[in-house]
Amino acid sequence: MPPVFPGLCADCAFSRVVDSGRSTFYLCERALADPRFYKYPQLPVRACPGYERRGPPADSEPGDKLTG
Repeated sequence: MPPVFPGLCADCAFSRVVDSGRSTFYLCERALADPRFYKYPQLPVRACPGYERRGPPADSEPGDKLTG
């Protein structure tokens, strides 16, 4: 089964990837303190009131391009 694109969780500041060895999950760290959020939301997440886009890595300089 191919992996599912996580939607908003892909670049959310509160999302953390958890790899169990057999599966990969997206943990919503907002759920740890706020019961409105699911700890492991059903993917893909298309809308979320807690979504905040993750900023660039702290060690990058303005204008740096990430390579893939």
